[in-house]
Amino acid sequence: MGKSIRWDLGAILMVVMDDTCDAYGSFAEVKSLIDSLQRWDLGAIDELPSHLRIFIQSIVDTMEDIKREMKPRGRSSSVQYTVEEIKRLGRAYANISKWAQAGVRCFAMYTFMAMEDCDENQTIEWFKSEPKMILALCIIFRLENDMAGFELEMRRGEVANEVAVREIKKIVRDNCKIVMEEFLTVKAVPRQILVRCINTIRLVNVYYREGDGFSDPHRNLKDLITSLFINPLPF
Repeated sequence: MGKSIRWDLGAILMVVMDDTCDAYGSFAEVKSLIDSLQRWDLGAIDELPSHLRIFIQSIVDTMEDIKREMKPRGRSSSVQYTVEEIKRLGRAYANISKWAQAGVRCFAMYTFMAMEDCDENQTIEWFKSEPKMILALCIIFRLENDMAGFELEMRRGEVANEVAVREIKKIVRDNCKIVMEEFLTVKAVPRQILVRCINTIRLVNVYYREGDGFSDPHRNLKDLITSLFINPLPF
């Protein structure tokens, strides 16, 4: 498997875990999935349904492949810490009250693994310190995702209140300010790490500025991807 495909697969598998726990898996399936994820042991997945065995097998194999790739480059600690964040993300998916604290944490650490121009230990120590910037990113992503998907949730029987949506948007703006303040003042990690966090907000804005473009990419995301890879601007 090519390197870029393998790294993309890791991110995609975390999205699959989100959807499985959020919408498609039964409570018993979700519990079995998360328990198996915490063990990180392919010898203990026989009791899982076949589609969940495929998921666990894929994510463990993918991270082991990345670990073998990163070891000669001195990035093993980042890979192991990312594995712990994947486990943490799984636990959070099993407990809805923790979602805002976990989703983007895992994706952020995943993107930091191969940043060889940044000191690995320095980055991990900053990340482990629960920086306000990462917490704000988590809140922004979770709330933008929830607002974008409220129409679908209403069809499922849930109720969205316009006053609540306005308040949520205010919370998003407040957390965007926190991210920018941190970007301008934090000295504990290299600038490249902070820029990547800022780019995460840009990505969230692309996905959710007009509805749920992540779940329904045919709205706007398809055209953006086409313009980027199929019909790029000439140089």
